[in-house]
Amino acid sequence: MEKHIKKLSKNRIVYLDNDEMAEPIKVVHDFFSASWLPDHLKMLRQWRDAAAFESENSNNRSPAGLLYDHELTIKLMEAAWLLKGKKLGRIKIDAEKENDIAKWYIKTEKKKFQHYPENLDISEMLKPSFVLKKMFRIHKLDGYRKILNIWLYDALSTSFMEESLSKAEVITVYEQLVKLFEAMWLISQRIGTKA
Repeated sequence: MEKHIKKLSKNRIVYLDNDEMAEPIKVVHDFFSASWLPDHLKMLRQWRDAAAFESENSNNRSPAGLLYDHELTIKLMEAAWLLKGKKLGRIKIDAEKENDIAKWYIKTEKKKFQHYPENLDISEMLKPSFVLKKMFRIHKLDGYRKILNIWLYDALSTSFMEESLSKAEVITVYEQLVKLFEAMWLISQRIGTKA
């Protein structure tokens, strides 16, 4: 019984309210209402640099802005955790068998959307919900939340804290978050406000 309770509490949803837990796709729309994809990716890169690399420009962001970005990112992560079993934004083209059709579809879709992912492979562009499953194989929700809390503390710190996380750990999480942002962007664009 105790192990079961411990397992349940590890990956619990902390930042989402009841309405957001009932309809996690609203969190995705709210995330991209706050900023466009390129702005979120720029924020993520700055946050990564502040957490992993000593630089004069790494701590020039406001604490309020860092806290806001942290909360938005955690909420998006929790929504992704709830949506990871759903097949949202999926295009029914087999990238392996119908590679030319897949490339044509993506090229056409790029013209329709204002921004388009640059870090997803063809199969992830066709099935962005697969990115959610893959990222939670690397770390569970609780693991990402702990790492992002360390990023926040490091970014808020007045001195560089190299011993917090290795650069490899920071880069791995950064790459997963970039893919998450891009996959969620595709999902939000494809399903619009239908959810």
